[in-house]
Amino acid sequence: MARVWHISGANTGFGLELALKALAEGDRVIAAVRTPSKVPDSLKRSDVEGEMNGYAAKAFGAFGRLDVLVNNAAYSYMGAIEESEDSAVKAQFDTNVFALLRLVRAVLPGLRKQGSGTIVNFSSIGGLHSYPSNGIYCATKFAVEAITQALATEIAPFGLNAVIVEPGYFRTSFLTSVASGANIAPALDVYEGTPAHEARAAFTKYNGAQPGNPKEGAARIWEYVADAGLLKGKNKLLRLPLGTDTGAVLKQHAAELAETASHYEEVWSSTDFKE
Repeated sequence: MARVWHISGANTGFGLELALKALAEGDRVIAAVRTPSKVPDSLKRSDVEGEMNGYAAKAFGAFGRLDVLVNNAAYSYMGAIEESEDSAVKAQFDTNVFALLRLVRAVLPGLRKQGSGTIVNFSSIGGLHSYPSNGIYCATKFAVEAITQALATEIAPFGLNAVIVEPGYFRTSFLTSVASGANIAPALDVYEGTPAHEARAAFTKYNGAQPGNPKEGAARIWEYVADAGLLKGKNKLLRLPLGTDTGAVLKQHAAELAETASHYEEVWSSTDFKE
C-alpha cells in the first residue's frame, strides 16, 4: 500500500528530495512549503489556511490517512551567544521547535486512531555537538533531540514510532542565507580573531562544498520508513545519523561521555544519601 507523507520545508534540500523520492516510489506526499511558487510543476499546488487542528484534519482528509509526518522545516540564525538578539532567537525557536511541537500535537490524535504512523523529526550534527557562532541553532536541535526522545517512548504504546534524523553538512541551500548576510547577528569587534568569527568565515566558505549528497540522505530516510535498501531488516533505533561527519561526531561524543563518566565516577557516586 502506498504511504502518505506530510513533509514540511519541502521547497528545497532534504524536504524536496524526500518528497520526490517518496513520489518516485509510488507514495503520496503532502508537501508543506513557505513559497508555493517555487514548488516544481510535478507537484500539485494547494493553499491551506486555518488553525493547526483544522490543518491536520485537511491533511488526513487529503488521502484518507497519514503515515509519515516529517518535521524538516528549519533555518540557522548564526552569531556568537553575546551577539545574538532576543527577537531573532525567539524567531529561531518558533520555527525550529515550536512549529514542530504544534504539528506533532495536531496530528497525534489521528495517528492514534489509525494505530500506526511514523514521526520523523530533523535534528542535526548540531544536535549532538554545539559549535561557535552556531549555539542558538544547535540549542534548537538539542531541544528537538529531547522532545523526540520523550515522544518516542510516549507514543510507542499506540503502535507509533518516532525517529531523530541527524544530518551532517549536506550540499543544500541551508548556508546560503548566511553567505548572503541574512540570519546572522551583528558582529562585535571583540570577537575578531577568535573561534566565533573564524566560524563565521568558515560557514560562508563551506557553502557549496558540503560533503553530503541530499539525494542519498533522502533515500536513507525513505528506506528507514519503508524497511528497504540499506535499512532493510535493521532495527529501527531512535536516531538515524546521516553523513560521515555526523558519524564521526557521534562516535566522538559517545567516547567523551564514557570518558566523563569514568573520570568522575568517584565524584558522582559520592552524592547519594547513604541509606
